[in-house]
Amino acid sequence: MDSIIFIDAPVQDQVAELATYISSLRGDEEQALLKQVVPVIEAKNITEATNILVKESKSLLEAPEKEFESAYNLLVAIVLIEAEKAVLEQILTTLTSEPSQKTALKFKVLSNIFNTLPANSPLRLSVFSAIVDLAVASDDMDLVLPQLQYVPNWISEWGVGAEAERALLLTLSNRLKQSGNQYQALEFLLKHLTSFNGTSESAAQKANATRAIVESIALPEVLNFENLLKIEAIQNLKSEKVYELLSVFMSGNVQDYRGLVAKNGGLVKELGLEEEETLRKIRLLSLASLGSENLTRELSYQEIAKALEVEESEVELWVIDVIRAGLVEAKLNQVSKSVTISRSIYRTFGTAQWQQLSQRLNGWKQSLADILQVIANAKLTTGAAVSTAVITNNAN
Repeated sequence: MDSIIFIDAPVQDQVAELATYISSLRGDEEQALLKQVVPVIEAKNITEATNILVKESKSLLEAPEKEFESAYNLLVAIVLIEAEKAVLEQILTTLTSEPSQKTALKFKVLSNIFNTLPANSPLRLSVFSAIVDLAVASDDMDLVLPQLQYVPNWISEWGVGAEAERALLLTLSNRLKQSGNQYQALEFLLKHLTSFNGTSESAAQKANATRAIVESIALPEVLNFENLLKIEAIQNLKSEKVYELLSVFMSGNVQDYRGLVAKNGGLVKELGLEEEETLRKIRLLSLASLGSENLTRELSYQEIAKALEVEESEVELWVIDVIRAGLVEAKLNQVSKSVTISRSIYRTFGTAQWQQLSQRLNGWKQSLADILQVIANAKLTTGAAVSTAVITNNAN
């Protein structure tokens, strides 16, 4: 990043110089702005003089590209010395207006402001929000995506309150969704909802919790739903149909899904979900569950077709899809029309799954004990044979 340029002069001289520059951009030979500012400077009211400059600073957007960054760096240097948060936010508003013009330079200026502020400055929140707004408005969200991993640490460093933190997380979620980054949008929405754990429920939380469930079901990448149950705002929806639908995707199968949809006509469409894609996901999850219940056992095409409610001729394609989704590892046998699943995810891991794991471990333990016994018997047999051979040799 380019170095930030400051003029090595008293702040009153910097204010006067910037007023002169703004007047020149306007083609004002009378230097009206300078004449307005000078008496205020002479009265030693630098804060008021700075406020006048900021109100007129939109003219800096007309600065030539080679001077744009330096001019704004000078304005920001003055503001950070003399002004308050509200004044800085006026500059941020100006920089995020008309996003199609000088976008790259605006990003540089905003980055300079962000990096000039101390790492623990709460003002960084406003600057970062402006960067995100400009990125969305200019369709350049890719510039911000690599920085999102630092947001939780930044929030901690800035020491902002719970309300400001929640507002930022929700804003990021909305901006990411607006820019087409659906998965990251969901991640920040879940962070936002989690921040309300231990607080009273509100209508906004209920709406956002519903959105989180719907987006989790809609996104092809989301194949595990257990983390949603850790969020109280989602737990508070237990009496709602949307939660019932979530429960099906957590541990139900195709038949459960069909039953819920039949009982609540129009539910899927009301929630803004695509019925075909929703059915496809529950089929993939149902096949994964079928696999986890029948590890290493051959499953016939007929069994799978019945579970997924598809034609037997479609089974191979569904098995390939579920393997590609990373839900199972399996081998197809086209001759015997069977599938052997060697690994499968567990959609939920509760008491039943622990019992199943315990049974498998006990089975492996018994198999190992049987193998060790066979080895021990073989050693005894071999030892006896060797002893017999030695006695025979000695006798001869």
